[in-house]
Amino acid sequence: MMKTIAVFLMVVAVFAGCTATKKLTDDQREALMSWGTETPFEIVSHRAMPMPTTAFIAVVNSGILSPDNSAGNINLVGNANFFRMKGDTINAYLPFFGERRFGGNYGSNDLAIEFDGIPEKKDITFNEKNQALEMRFSIDQKNDNEQYTILVTIFSGNTTDIQVLSSERSSISYRGNIKPLEK
Repeated sequence: MMKTIAVFLMVVAVFAGCTATKKLTDDQREALMSWGTETPFEIVSHRAMPMPTTAFIAVVNSGILSPDNSAGNINLVGNANFFRMKGDTINAYLPFFGERRFGGNYGSNDLAIEFDGIPEKKDITFNEKNQALEMRFSIDQKNDNEQYTILVTIFSGNTTDIQVLSSERSSISYRGNIKPLEK
């Protein structure tokens, strides 16, 4: 009898945690859409989530990262990083953790993802399923020939997710918060 009650409570707890995404009101949706069209903004990330490849995990297991970090989740508090959009111009400086698959610039010691310019193929949509604003675009690395495909997702609580796919590196995501740019 006690096992049956315990199993029933576990099933109820699982289903209670699987609630659907709450639908936004028209005002909330309009405010969210303004991030992609009207309001200049800055995103500061607090977490980086690199793709944990075998080689990267081996490096992490050597003890190079602090105890609160893992191969798939790195704390960025205290690390300079930003993603800014003002008008058509997007610039970013995001620290990179992961594998570089191809050379890069000779003698370069700045391994960050860095771009500054007007992106190609910018697409801004509202994702009904996640109730979030999504911006997709392609842009080139500053002073390099590396190309990025970026997906920025902005949620209603001013939280963000930035996914970066590179022509020369393993993929990485960043979690952070968005705020309006000071004028």
